[in-house]
Formats: sequence, C-alpha cells, structure tokens
Amino acid sequence: MRTLGMLMAMATQAAGLITFSPHVNDHMVLQQAPEKSGVFGTLNVTGDATPTVTATITPASGSPYQVNGRVTGNNWIAYLKPTQAGGDYKISVTCTGCSSDAPNTIEIEDVTFGDVWYCAGQSNMALPLLHTISRNDSVKALQQGQFNNIRLHQLSGNMNPTMLWTTALNTTKNVNKGVPELFGFSATCYYFGQELSRQMGANAPPIGLIHTAWGGSTAEQWTSNQTSSLCKNVTLNAGSQEWFDTRLMPFSQMTVKGFTWYQGENDMGNVFGNSEYSTGYSCEVPKMVAEWRSVFSKEPGTTSPTAPFGLVTLAPSGTEGHPDIGAMYVAQLGSYGDMPNAAFPNTFYAHAFDLGDPFGNITCYRDGCCPNNLKPGAFCHGCDQYCDSLNKTNFYMGPIHPRDKLPVGQRLAQACYGTVYEPNKAPVRGPIISGCNVQNGKLTVNFNKQLLGTDTVTVGDYQRHNNASFLQVLTNSTLFCLQTAAGPTRSDTLCRDNGDGKAVLFPGVPSGDFQSLTTWPMVNIDSASSSSITADVSAFGEIFGIRYAFFNSGYGDCCGLNDPTSDPCPLASCPLKSSNGLPATPFIARVKDGKCECLSPQVCNDN
Repeated sequence: MRTLGMLMAMATQAAGLITFSPHVNDHMVLQQAPEKSGVFGTLNVTGDATPTVTATITPASGSPYQVNGRVTGNNWIAYLKPTQAGGDYKISVTCTGCSSDAPNTIEIEDVTFGDVWYCAGQSNMALPLLHTISRNDSVKALQQGQFNNIRLHQLSGNMNPTMLWTTALNTTKNVNKGVPELFGFSATCYYFGQELSRQMGANAPPIGLIHTAWGGSTAEQWTSNQTSSLCKNVTLNAGSQEWFDTRLMPFSQMTVKGFTWYQGENDMGNVFGNSEYSTGYSCEVPKMVAEWRSVFSKEPGTTSPTAPFGLVTLAPSGTEGHPDIGAMYVAQLGSYGDMPNAAFPNTFYAHAFDLGDPFGNITCYRDGCCPNNLKPGAFCHGCDQYCDSLNKTNFYMGPIHPRDKLPVGQRLAQACYGTVYEPNKAPVRGPIISGCNVQNGKLTVNFNKQLLGTDTVTVGDYQRHNNASFLQVLTNSTLFCLQTAAGPTRSDTLCRDNGDGKAVLFPGVPSGDFQSLTTWPMVNIDSASSSSITADVSAFGEIFGIRYAFFNSGYGDCCGLNDPTSDPCPLASCPLKSSNGLPATPFIARVKDGKCECLSPQVCNDN
C-alpha cells in the first residue's frame, strides 16, 4: 500500500510532468456501469508543447485496453469504458510530449468499480467514529469479514484527518496509539455505507465513500454565491461559497452514484423560509442540490443529472441556542412535509429528531459528578449511568453531537435502498399528515394512506400524566408563527414567518409567549386507527392550530417532559410511528372551521 509520503515523493519526482489528482489513488472505487468514470490530474507543461495522454486499463484477469485522454490547459482526464461492479484493475497513464525525455507514466492499482457516494455537511456528518457508541462493533464486524466491500476516502477538515483511498478493513489495522484509523472517519457516512451494504446483502457492490464535511459550516458555504442569490433572505459573507470551491468542486470530475447531506445547525439563526416563496434555507438547499448535480454531470454519460440526494434532519440538540427547530424540520424538506417533491426531486431522507443522545442532559457532568471532572463538594445523585456512558465513549463538544450514529446511518441507508435501489421494497418514511378535523371536542388527525401502504399508525408509550405526547394545539389564534426572532426591544418579538411567508412584528409580546405550553398545550392521544389518531381537546374551546414534534426550550427532546430520572432517554421514543418503526414526520397546520390547512406548498385536505 502506498503511503501519503510515498505519493508525495512520486509527485515530486514527476514535477513538471503528469500527476494524478490527490483524490485519484490506489484502492479507489470508480462508479460502475452504466455510467462512465474518469481518472484525472494535472500537467505542468510550458512553452509550445502539445502533450497527449493515454490511459491503459489492465484487469487482474483479462485483456488490457487503452483510451485517449483529454487535455485542457494543464489539466487532463481520461474516461474509461463503463465497467460492471467489482474487479481489480491497474490504471497506467502516459503523457507523451510532456518533456523531451521518454514518455512520462504514472499508475494506480487495486482499483475497483462499484457505487460512489459523496458525503458532506457540518459537524454531525463529520463526527468521527471515535465519538460514537458502536465504534468497537464496527471494527469487530470488519475484522470478521463483514462489509469488506467498503472503501473510504476523506478530505481533511476541522474534525477529521486526511484519508487516502483505502479499504475499510485496512483502517482497522492501521493503529496509532491504540486508535484505529477507522475512528477518524465520518460516522454517519460510514454507517450509511455499512447499512446500505447490509440492505443489499450478497448483491452489494463495492461501495466507495467520499467524506468532506466541515464542522460549523453553513449551507451558503456549500453553494456558489450565484446560486444562493436565487433565494431571498439568504445572507452572504466572505466565507460563502468557500466549501463549494474547495471541498466540492475538486471532486466534480468524479462520477458518483449520489450524495448524502447532514447539515443545518449553523443555519438555525438564519431565515428558514419556504421553497415556494424562494426564501431562506428551504429554498437554498434545493438550489444547492440542483447545482451539485449540474457540475457533476457536466460530462454526458457520467454522474446522472438527477443523481439521488439524501439528507438527515437535525437532532433535537442542534438548535445552537435558537428557537423553532420544528420549523427547521419543515424547511429541511423544502416545506412540502415529505420528499421527494417538486423542489427536491429524486431525494430521500432520514429523521434524527428522535435520535438525540441518550444522555443529552449534561447536568451530571457540568456539576462535576463524573470521575474525570469530579469537583470537591459536588452533590450528585443518580449520575452513575451517565458517567459510565461517558467513560466508554466521550462527547465531542457535548450532546449537540449525539454519539449514537448507527441508527442515523440505518435510516438513511434504508431510505436510500427503498428509493434508489429497490423502490417499494423497504419502508422509507413514517406517517405523513394528510388532514385533520375537530368535532365535538375531539381532534382527529389523518395520515396519508397511500404513503402508509400496508403499514399502520402506532402510538408508543409516553408519560400520559405529563401529556408528553408532543402533539400540541394552539389556543391563541394571534400567536401562530413558524419562526421567531428578537424584535427592536426586549419586549418585542419579530415573527419571521407567519405561515404565509410574511414577517410580522409583535410589539410588547415576549418571544416565550409563542412557544409556551399555555399557548401550545400538549394533548394526550386517546386512540389510533390504521391511518389516524384522536385526542380530546374539549378543555381548550376553539383551537387554531396543531403541531407535532416542535421541540423548544424546556422540552427539547422526546423525553423532555418526562419525570426526572437517571435513566437514558431511549432512542426513537417519540410516540407517533408507523408499524415499520419509522417516526411520523413533524408537522404543523392551521385549524379553520374545524379543519386542517397545511402551509403551502404542503397539502393536507383529507379532513
């Protein structure tokens, strides 16, 4: 195996001649047929030289073949024949005319074909396996011969080291101070590849995972300024477009199967907006997706111009101190309440709103109750489980980065498999609201029967004595607002979006009024049919809206209203689910004349 030092030495020896891109090296995965893939790099040719490039592709068994490369300025690329998954290839590239000496040849080996996925976003995508609960199981599985179809490549960032193309198995053997190289790779990206391989079973092709996320990044940094400017209420600054230029475009000559994306925390303070009104985050990310597809598919026959794109919604801890994360969940799906949709064609998604860290409350740690930060005189009770959990796998900057990323990867891979690889053969979503009605003090919420298919709506256990269902009703018609922000004075609140895409100032109304459990009280779910639920709302008189899983300060996750306990918050513990185990998508709707009106472009007229 060639090390980074060896590759740098080879590049130095070939200075002034021909080199591969840093992202083209031994052990890489090239996208399989029907798409064509290329290898590419740079030339350093001066004067009137007119070099030509030829690539020779040699399989471990079979006959080699040659293709002519394309030279543009000091860049070259050679497109290979569309090739079926698998194989072991050596690729030699020769430049004739690069110098007056003999033709200059470079080569890579142990190259295979399969499906290549590009993973990007911010810190919850970047979070390395070192800080995840299942990390040791990941190593054990690879060493036992599972998932050896996976190969990894990582661009160095503020949370991850450089990783040249290598097999996942090799990363368990490269150990530094007791830490396997695998533990530096993106956990979400890796578990997506692992669980996608599990879904496909014996038919799984080689899976190439490219990870480029940067902690703390915004959507504006992953999008060109020209594209971001297509959306209103998007603020550009000196750092905008930075990662588009340096972490996306260097890979754009690669052919990929698709993209995955986990981002949004650092856009929580920005306008969430609505794709229909071309505003905010809800507009910008769909535009970003279209731009990525465009630059990767510039060469016909390479990446599909409709390449699949999967995203993860934020964990409940991802607020960055801002309110209204429920409205961000709406924005993350383009304001349609489900994907794919008109703004987000050929997409899939995984929810993480019910996948917070099991010990997201850090009181025990802050109060100095764990052995690694014990404070003299600390009064601690019930912290043993918490401290034991941290001793086994510590946080990275706290519960904003939930440590259990395996369920995230499982959901994302399952959605991908049931959307991209085997449509309708795997469940891809939980219940989606289709309407509601209020009659004689009883609220009935209906869910889309067509999308449920053979699945049914279920209601899991929750603390009924605390009304901890996270199904809420609006008791004050004037306080319907998707996203709030500070007003001109401390006693004022700016409603950034009143549900119709309009900003409205509320003088003298504190922001807490918009989110309080008096304005939006929880209601118990009385019963469930195969496609609906009911709740008694007679105690509130007329109601003006409903919403679900709109976490806010004081009840920030599925366990936020439970009685105090030292036990962990179980994963996926929000009550509304499908019988397939996937959670109901968070929703919000006005209630007028006893019937639901979802916010356009989402439609829910099954009342």
